[in-house]
Order: sequence, then C-alpha cells, then structure tokens
Amino acid sequence: MLSSLSIRNFRSILDMTVNFSFAEKKAPAGFRDSDIVFFAEPKKHVRLVPALALYGSNASGKSNVLMALGTFRDCAVSGVQGKFHPDKLHPEWHTTAFEATIVRDGKRFVYAIEYDRDEFRKESLAVDGTVLFSIDGDRRSFGSLATPSYPAARLEEIFRVECSTPLKKQTSSFLSVIGKRYPGLCPRVTAVYDFFSDGIVVLSENSIHLSRGVDMLAAVLEKADDPDPVRHAFERITDLLENLDIHINRMELSRRRIRLDRDAQKRNYLDVDPEFLTRLTSFQKEGDNIILNTDRIRSFHQDADGREVEFDFMTEESSGTQIVAGLLGVFLAVLESGGVVAVDELDRSLHPLLLIELVRLFKDRRYNHRGAQLVFTVHNTDILDAALLRVSEVGIITKTLQDGSTLARISDFAGVGNIASFRKQYLTGCFSGIPFPYI
Repeated sequence: MLSSLSIRNFRSILDMTVNFSFAEKKAPAGFRDSDIVFFAEPKKHVRLVPALALYGSNASGKSNVLMALGTFRDCAVSGVQGKFHPDKLHPEWHTTAFEATIVRDGKRFVYAIEYDRDEFRKESLAVDGTVLFSIDGDRRSFGSLATPSYPAARLEEIFRVECSTPLKKQTSSFLSVIGKRYPGLCPRVTAVYDFFSDGIVVLSENSIHLSRGVDMLAAVLEKADDPDPVRHAFERITDLLENLDIHINRMELSRRRIRLDRDAQKRNYLDVDPEFLTRLTSFQKEGDNIILNTDRIRSFHQDADGREVEFDFMTEESSGTQIVAGLLGVFLAVLESGGVVAVDELDRSLHPLLLIELVRLFKDRRYNHRGAQLVFTVHNTDILDAALLRVSEVGIITKTLQDGSTLARISDFAGVGNIASFRKQYLTGCFSGIPFPYI
C-alpha cells in the first residue's frame, strides 16, 4: 500500500506530498465489526485509507497528480528518457523528484529518484530505515544489498554496464535492473520493483475496453494458478455487472487469435479477415510472430414478452455501460493483487449511484481484503453526501502562480472533525478548490 507520495517539479506541481494516512484521531465506533473498511492496517500502528478522491477546479492540477504517479512508475521500471516534464512557469527548478513510502509484507519501504532531461541524478531505496542502495552521482553505496556472491565491486560493475551510458549517465533505474534481471539477489528490492511494475495502474480516463479489464484480471488469476483464468475473469466481471441494474441478463465472450508470421507481416495483414481487424483488442510479439487478439462480446436482454434478445456489447450498449464494465475488470484485478489504481475523471458518463458502488468496492471488506487503493479525480459532489468517504479520503487541489498546485485533505482543515457530510462546505468554498464563475 502507498503510505505517501512526494512530487517535486512535475508539470504544475512544484512541491506536493500526497498522504494516505488515516488522519482522524479516533477510529469510528464499531469499525472492527463493520463491513466498510475505514482504513487498512498493513503494519502495526499504521493506518492507511483505501480510497482518495481529489477535487478541485478545472486546470487546478488534479490530473497531474495521477500523471506524476504514472511517470514515477515508468521511471522506476525503465528509465528517464522522455519523462522529464517540469513546471515551465518556474525554470529555476532544474530537476524532478519523486519519493514513495510503501508498506508491503509488514515492512516500510522508501524509494526515491531525482532526474533531469538526460539522466538520474539520485536514486535510493531503504527498508525500515536500513539503506539497501543509494546512488548520488559518483557517490554510490550498496549497503546491505552486497553479499559474498554479489560484493560491492560486482554491484558497481552491474550499475556501470547496465544502468549507464558510455558517457557515464545513468538512464536506467538500478531498481529495475536488480528487480528484473537479478530477482533472486534481494527479495526486498524485487518486492518494490514488482509493486511498481505490476501493482500500479494509471488510467488517463475512465473509458477502458472490457477486453483489457478481462486480460488484467485473468493475468492476476493465472498467477494464482487458476485453470481457466480468462473464462473466470469474464464471469466475475459480468456477475457484478448484472447486479448493477443496467438490464443485462447475461453476457458471452468469444475470443479469437491469429498468428502472423514474417511473410504475413510483409503483406501488411492483407490476408486477415477485415471484420477481425475491426474487433482487434490487443496484439503482442512472440519471437518473429505477431499475435492478434480479438473479442466478440455479446450481451442479452429480455424483451416485453420475456424473450432473450442479443446485442453486440461494443456497438449497441451505452457508453456508460461499457465504461462500468471496463472499470470493473481493472478494479477487480487491482483488488485481487492488492495494488493501486488511479483514474482520471472517474465520474465521467457515470450515474452518481454507479459511481458510489465503484468506490464502495475499495471500501468493502468482502472485496478489498488485500489492501488495494483507489485514487481518483472527480467533480461529482454527490459522493460527499453518501456516507462513503471520510475526511481523510478527500483531497482538495488548488493552484497559484507562486506555489503551483497544492493539496490539502479535508482532515487538514481546523474544526472539521468527523463530520458525516461535507458537500455543502465544499461547494460554499470552505475548503477552497472551487471555481468562481460568472457570465
């Protein structure tokens, strides 16, 4: 679970810390017997929220928080090329820096990077206060990472050959090299790498193809040795979808795969069925071959006489229904793996009651038993009246020229307390983060 995320000099954000701690002084009465997860306790004396809603005016920088998380993930699992996006209004800031505090398997990890357009300037990882490695230009320490089989000199060689260019610029993260290429060297490093590579999902919008959601959930189930992960993933998604009162009785999935060898690729797919290509959902490389995947998804409704009527899900169902279906797949995958999912404008094209149920997945112990977290931007204020989010789970983004985008949770405001409804206070400007339009 994420305990905190620090962002410095990324787009409109100059210096921001996103805190996921449960900030209220007292837990609600009877919380241990409640189905609703007010907080998670991944470690003794550590209480973290399962959901964080980000409100703010248009252009306040809400989306940049999620983009920062995605960029941090990409830097951690690969490198810095093309990922430098500083605040253009403050050219005096020359580097971007991220730091995440992660609680995993009862341990507290702190991973930090600093980089510019060309290279990492700093990178470090510590667990429970013990430094595993620290890189600061020419000053490098491998701490407890060094072993008799991998002494500091060999780790130095790995860093020089696999992380750096001939000009001695570090362009690849040391975390990714050790976690991906030497996974047995240090399980603690591998655990952090796996968290970034597999445990963080960032959606730039809430619209996502149902097939992708099926694939994501199937991948998680496959790791758990599910004998038929695709079928079971689709069933779990559609079972929930049918419970959301969108008048779908049942659904069916038909999946096809076409393998294209090198000769077929040279013919520019001319021999491939045109209808197949219109339904193309994904592709991947296997050696010299390209595998094309397509799904045909059918939904079934009842007519006035009780007869079943078939619909093409992707062309005949509403955009809202398709959005909910795609999100359910992603959310169930993250809930099953105990990861973090960030969604920009989660409320887009969604009825407020559907929005509430999607958020409730992360607040309900029946679904969220692995400490998964949801971070999302939103404008819809109905959920502030739904007894769904607590003051620790609502953040307000504001932006000024001097300070850039800043974040304050409602729990940070004096005199708020554990109020049950804070919609009116937000809309009247008590917490800032609202526009003041006039025509």
